[in-house]
Amino acid sequence: MIQETNIENCSVRGVRLYEMRHVVDHVRGNLTALEFSQDLPFVAQRIFLTYGIPSQSTRGEHAHRLCEQFLVCVHGECHLSVDDGENREEFCLNRPTFGVLVPPMVWAQEYLHSADSVLMVLASRPYESEDYIRDYNEFTDMVKGWKTKP
Repeated sequence: MIQETNIENCSVRGVRLYEMRHVVDHVRGNLTALEFSQDLPFVAQRIFLTYGIPSQSTRGEHAHRLCEQFLVCVHGECHLSVDDGENREEFCLNRPTFGVLVPPMVWAQEYLHSADSVLMVLASRPYESEDYIRDYNEFTDMVKGWKTKP
């Protein structure tokens, strides 16, 4: 059975939820696919995995000025919170067919990792320390500044 990719918006500006194209095959095993040129608005320049994270630890806790990210928990589960300075939503990443696109200027954090969680992140840019906004108050001030500009 083949399921096609389904993409939905959420209340957080620019965040999109993906139920990725996948094939369920009880004999040969399952397969999940994502076409960079068709499904994502960027070609990945970097990939990283987080794993072995204690359940009470939090990862992320930042926004990017320019970088877009696509997050998929390929094993186990973790929770993701996204925040654009006005709206906030939380998701449970608990299957390799579900991914979340996080655009620039959205605060994201990952938490409540299961002991076996492996979070895969595709990034639109290489690591650039100056792209990170690590202070939430600075982030919200930047967002407010956009809205007050004529």
